[in-house]
Amino acid sequence: MPRYWDFALPTQIHFGAGSARKIGKHVTPFGTSAMIVGYADRTGLEATYDRCEQALAKDGIQATTFYTIPPDPAAELVEQAAEQARAAGVDVVIGLGGGSVIDAAKGIAALVKMGGRLWDYTGANPQSKPITDSLPLVAVPTTAGTGTEVSNVAVFTHADAGSTPGDPIKASVAGPAVRPNLAVIDPDLAVGSPSRLTAACGADALGHAVEACLSRRANPISSTLAGRAVALIVANLPQAVSDPDDPAPREPLALAATLAGAAFGAAGVVVPHAIAQALGGVLHVPHGLGVALGTRLSLAFNRQACTAQYAELARCCQLGFEDDETLADRFVVAIDEMLDRCGISGQIEVPADAPADLLDRLVRNAYDSTPVPITLNPRKIAEEDMRGFFEHILGQSGN
Repeated sequence: MPRYWDFALPTQIHFGAGSARKIGKHVTPFGTSAMIVGYADRTGLEATYDRCEQALAKDGIQATTFYTIPPDPAAELVEQAAEQARAAGVDVVIGLGGGSVIDAAKGIAALVKMGGRLWDYTGANPQSKPITDSLPLVAVPTTAGTGTEVSNVAVFTHADAGSTPGDPIKASVAGPAVRPNLAVIDPDLAVGSPSRLTAACGADALGHAVEACLSRRANPISSTLAGRAVALIVANLPQAVSDPDDPAPREPLALAATLAGAAFGAAGVVVPHAIAQALGGVLHVPHGLGVALGTRLSLAFNRQACTAQYAELARCCQLGFEDDETLADRFVVAIDEMLDRCGISGQIEVPADAPADLLDRLVRNAYDSTPVPITLNPRKIAEEDMRGFFEHILGQSGN
């Protein structure tokens, strides 16, 4: 743990079942013209979007909609939306959806004020500039995963930005101005989410929480929040996956995602996110699955460097009261078993059309897209270690 640390969470949080129904009253202090950013595919969420539009209209807020966000939004799409928001003269941006949607809303809100392209402000760009201003932003998550509703980070896909021509990279913008002003967290919005989506989102939140505890920038507050998040996920994710319509686990999982978002916003993440960003950029692996794949490997890789942290996480999860070595091993096994129960594999199939240099591309992409988390990892990572991670994920270990 560093000798000096700081922690800030300026986002106002409204948390509770049904809280999204009051979205108009929540938004009113920020202005009278809003852009609602949402999914291109709103299947299962049609009523949620209709209620949001109606609630805004009831409170006298004119809404412009941008319902075109896919998973892993391209930077160019966000830049187009910012032009639309600027032309419409909106006062506030509302992100209604999962991590991709809220991240897109963050980018839109920032670019309306800052101008330029998202790459201008991306950490992977050696000439990156800070984002210092943004329109007010209201985040309304419909999944329990990224914690982006309270974090100071947003991730976008940039075409041809990496060192390998043709391979996009997923990379982040970060800073205080990126953080939402308000998060409206309604656990009911996730009830009925498909099991695979719930599992992937839960794995993402788990990765945020565990990585925040292991980061070289971890501090007492971030680790406390992250430990509670891990415990809530371990206790509730399998039930939410097995019974999507059960509302009981949705509230603790929504809380866990938010706690984990606050934790990693202060402490950062480590190598699983570098693995996930590369898998997403090169092979289009969904982010939550990529984080889960990285989490399994990093828990084993970092085991000897993180005995105390693992043991404390085991205690948070009520896995026993034995010595640290025993509890650390038990925690690794418990996470592996939980991911298995949620149907999340430890490997993926190599696509039939994969290039011959796929491993080299993945390694380069991880370093191009996510250099800081690699340096924050508690155990130093050499390039051959990174290559070994991807060999294992692709089922090529020992070849």
